[in-house]
Amino acid sequence: MTISENHSDAEPYATPSESPTFADGDRKWVSMQTLLILSLYALLAFAAAFSVFHYDNVTAYYVSSIVFAILATSWAINDSRLRERTFHPVLRMLHLLFCPISLVIYLICTRGFRGLGLAALHSVAMIAVANAAFYFVFYAIYFTGYWDLFDPIYFDS
Repeated sequence: MTISENHSDAEPYATPSESPTFADGDRKWVSMQTLLILSLYALLAFAAAFSVFHYDNVTAYYVSSIVFAILATSWAINDSRLRERTFHPVLRMLHLLFCPISLVIYLICTRGFRGLGLAALHSVAMIAVANAAFYFVFYAIYFTGYWDLFDPIYFDS
């Protein structure tokens, strides 16, 4: 599998003349895709569970946002390799900087209208995973007696 190094294309996500075929050598990239998607979901679950303890920690928020952007950009780069599409280095940096919006745009450009549905499906699934992790940790802590939410110390001004 070769990637075109010609960066003078008018279309940034240009496809080659033949359709991509996933040969045995591409299994490494497909397994990397799976690993990156699972890492995104695991990061969201960990960040949600961490926010039970430290809901006002700005550093943790920034770190998780940067790691999310790096994982999503890595996924997009790997996906462009699998689909044999040109992904310019400038677009990689822009994708990293404007991650959630650029990921949806990338999916729409590479998959058409199906990409919008895929983005919506993953958005709903990520929200569900984050909520499940947050409430699981919250209720586990509450029912083990670690927190007493009815203690008046939590409601002092």
